[in-house]
Amino acid sequence: MVEDANGTNLQNSAKRHCIIDSEDGLIINPQLALTKQIYKSFGSATTVELYNDTIIDTPVIIKRLDKKLLFTEAQNESAKRELEIHRSLNHPNIVQLYDGCETNDEFLFVMEYIPRHDYFTEKIEVNNRPFNSKSDGGIDKLKSFTYDILKGLEYLHDNHIIHLDLKPANLMVKPVTQSNEYPLVKIGDFGLSRRFGEEGGVIIDQKCGTDKYIPPEVRSGAWITPAVDMWCFGLILHTLTVGFAPYVLKWNPGQEIPFNPRWWKKYKDTGLTDLISSCLKLDPAERITAKEALNHKWFDCRLG
Repeated sequence: MVEDANGTNLQNSAKRHCIIDSEDGLIINPQLALTKQIYKSFGSATTVELYNDTIIDTPVIIKRLDKKLLFTEAQNESAKRELEIHRSLNHPNIVQLYDGCETNDEFLFVMEYIPRHDYFTEKIEVNNRPFNSKSDGGIDKLKSFTYDILKGLEYLHDNHIIHLDLKPANLMVKPVTQSNEYPLVKIGDFGLSRRFGEEGGVIIDQKCGTDKYIPPEVRSGAWITPAVDMWCFGLILHTLTVGFAPYVLKWNPGQEIPFNPRWWKKYKDTGLTDLISSCLKLDPAERITAKEALNHKWFDCRLG
């Protein structure tokens, strides 16, 4: 649940040197040496590369958004918004942006390297090893991960930011140095994020998100609030626990969630199913907030 001090020092050091001015404009500092390309898909504007800072000998991630492949003004504005929002964030449960800029050709994001960036997708989608497959239900570790995600969401919402695309692929696990601590979960990818004002929400032009995690109220022209992130969190928590979302059981939003003892008996009296149900209310106004969820009885449960 805690960030290691060494990691923070590396972040502060790297942040001063990642992107520099040159005769040709803003460029990546030559002290960052390309190690390998991590992601590139044909037709996609996004390239993700692993670099090594040769001065402090630490890896960093550089994400590039190629302007030639941002075909609409909306896509270009989304990239600008992502850069502006991510640049403003600083929290242990948020992927750290060391530096970022817009050049004539691309948007650049220089971020901390997290080795287990695919931990949750690999755990569920590849290896099919949900937490309920452990003899004790993995309760303590699941509580730690739950706490980290909620602390990240609380920070975003307190700063009037809606993530709008919370899913396992955007949750990354960073190892910690203390042997008695679970890995730290960090929220990343702010490509769909929105700022909202004192009125508590914002209107979105188009329906967006990842299909199976999109809340019922998210549609073109909709008014959305931070409750959309809590819906996604509820689905994630359900999926991490038993390996599937409630939709698999033909559940529809607004119905009572079927918590079959076959999958949930290890969590009896822990408060976990109540927390999930509180996130998946059809009416966004009735959903639990991140701040409220951090005080939920789930975090007070004890084994045995």
